[in-house]
Amino acid sequence: MDRKEKNKLISQMTPSIFWDVDISKLDAIEDKNYIIERVYSRGYEKDEILLWKLYSYREIKKAVVKLEELNERAAAYLSQIFNIKESKFKCYTGKPYLLNCSTE
Repeated sequence: MDRKEKNKLISQMTPSIFWDVDISKLDAIEDKNYIIERVYSRGYEKDEILLWKLYSYREIKKAVVKLEELNERAAAYLSQIFNIKESKFKCYTGKPYLLNCSTE
């Protein structure tokens, strides 16, 4: 899938999860971590389905552990999907428990 096709998939996601940016200016490659974080923190099932069309299992797994901010629900869900201890997520690493992992 080329960049143009990937960007078209982004435009099909729920606009409100990208409330602070112009969704038409998001780039699937350059904004990958931002898109993944927003889908798992604020998105719906349809957004996750589109995300899995955009990125591979490996790409998503690599990105989620590096996210500096991730809500508690998303971290718990992703730890189950990828079989990763929540303590391995960057939002937990070196910080008091849940300092950077919001409970929203």
